[in-house]
Amino acid sequence: MDRWRQGDTLVLRNIARSDGTVTTAIPAIVVCDEPEILAVYIPHGTRFKNNWAVPPEQRVAAVTSALPSAQRQYQDRVCKNNSIRLYLPGRSYSVGVTFDDQDHFVSWYGNLEAPFHRTRLGSDTRDFALDIVAYPDGHWHWKDEEEFQRRLEVGIDSAQHQTQVRTAGQDFIERFERKIWPFNAG
Repeated sequence: MDRWRQGDTLVLRNIARSDGTVTTAIPAIVVCDEPEILAVYIPHGTRFKNNWAVPPEQRVAAVTSALPSAQRQYQDRVCKNNSIRLYLPGRSYSVGVTFDDQDHFVSWYGNLEAPFHRTRLGSDTRDFALDIVAYPDGHWHWKDEEEFQRRLEVGIDSAQHQTQVRTAGQDFIERFERKIWPFNAG
């Protein structure tokens, strides 16, 4: 598939592993599309579709009863921050770069997911539920560990799959701690 040009709009989609439905669709603007990176910009206020209708505080309990792909109740959502998302070909994560309302850098977000692949609409991936948040002062933490553990307990994920996800997370953490690209790019 051809590369996108700077300024093109594409759709970032998350595809459910359970049944192949689209669980999230976010429009984004291409910053650059090179062999080693696809970088997109998602402005504050961007409207997108998401079918995860369970409030965040109920997500862990809802793992067995409210799979996102089973709900099919798409809701409009709004991006709360300006962000850039970096897709590194072959990596099982994307790197989100988040800014506050005054465009000051806030954090990196390691979204653990299947390596992206191009479609005629944009980019598709499959989210792995576990994520990492990393800060400019050098500290980081895993995000959504309870939900990730619950997915193993109820059989949505296998132990082997979760080991592979954690390995991808460790790659993100190592690159972050050692300031390896893209964490050394300013």
